[in-house]
This record gives sequence, structure tokens and C-alpha cells, in this order.
Amino acid sequence: MKFKISALALLLIVSLKLSAQIDRTKAPEPGPAPQINLEEPKTFELKNGVKVLVVESHKLPRVSYTLRIDNNPVAELDKAGVSEILSSVLGNGTTSIAKDEFTSEIDYLGANLSFGPQNAFASGLSKYSERILELMADAVINPLITDEEFQKVKDRAVESVKNNN
Repeated sequence: MKFKISALALLLIVSLKLSAQIDRTKAPEPGPAPQINLEEPKTFELKNGVKVLVVESHKLPRVSYTLRIDNNPVAELDKAGVSEILSSVLGNGTTSIAKDEFTSEIDYLGANLSFGPQNAFASGLSKYSERILELMADAVINPLITDEEFQKVKDRAVESVKNNN
């Protein structure tokens, strides 16, 4: 019994001594900064004048697409917020694919699709890259914009403004 108490006391003293040696008043020294090597993008222009930049990285089996729409700025004046409302209804199906089918396919592919007033973004696994790009292009070129969806988004925007004031 005395041996157990002595061993326990010795273990307690050693652990206290070790913890006292750790100086917790100073932050540890940072390690070296990671190297980021971005390659020069490959650029080309499509027949319709769209400029394409491609940067390849084969570290992960993922792909992402960004479409930037380079429009001149437009003053919305008394129609402020219309472009945001419009971008909110994009991605809710297309004229060739119903909303439920469209969103189900995006979910099935594990993809992410989002739209803004001046851009569109899509990402997912590279094995589905062609289909993801097709869905993104279809949503931009042939959007399904119903009065009902537009009114829902508009009502949410109005409520959001009311709540923020």
C-alpha cells in the first residue's frame, strides 16, 4: 500500500514539474509560411467573344467555374434591388428542366450552383464537370422565371429591409 501511495506521489510531483516547465505566457513561434504556386492561366476566346481563363490544379478531383458578366454599371435608381432579386430566382430551374428536377440533379451531383447580379459560380466533382457546366449554362441562358417565384423573392427582400430598419 505504501508503495502505491509513494508511486502516486512521485507521479504527481513529476507531472507538476513538467507542467511548470511549459511557458504558457508566450505564443509559440509560427512555422514557415506555405508556398502558393499559382500557374499562369491559359487564355483563349470563344467564337462568341467570351474570354476564357483556365487554371488547372490536379491536387483534388474537383472543378469550379466562375462566369463574370462584364456589364457597364447601371443606376437602378427607384428600382434598386431588382438585379439582386433577379439573381435570386436564377438557378430555380430552366425552360427545359423543371425546378424540382434541376435542384435534385444538382444535389445528386453534389454540386454547388449560385448566381449573383454580375456572376455565376458552379463547383463539384471533376467526374461530373461537363454536366455541372451544362446546368450552369442552361440556368444562365434559359432561366425559368415565374411570377410566383419572383414575388416570393421580392416579398423576402421587402421583409428583410423592414427587419433591418
